[in-house]
Amino acid sequence: MNVGLHTRLRQGTEERYEEVHRTVWPEVLEGIRRVGITKYVIYRDGLDLFHHIECEHYDRAVAELSHDPVNKRWEAWVAPMMEVAHDFSGESRDRLPQIFELQ
Repeated sequence: MNVGLHTRLRQGTEERYEEVHRTVWPEVLEGIRRVGITKYVIYRDGLDLFHHIECEHYDRAVAELSHDPVNKRWEAWVAPMMEVAHDFSGESRDRLPQIFELQ
């Protein structure tokens, strides 16, 4: 399944956010793979971030990550940079509706 998300940075954190994501902790990457996410790409337009995620079951993956201690530390570290953060509540307020897919 393909999932698109929209989050937003706080003004002035753009460079720091990109720097942090050039050196994502290996344990975070391992956790993302462990829950079944096979591809995760983030695009930025100004303060807006667009995430493209490929996995078999997104809701299950996010539920598992929400309980992962390493992921919790990572999210807490990134949180001060975010105006609208990734939603791990299971309500998917950050999920974008898919409009088109070329197959």
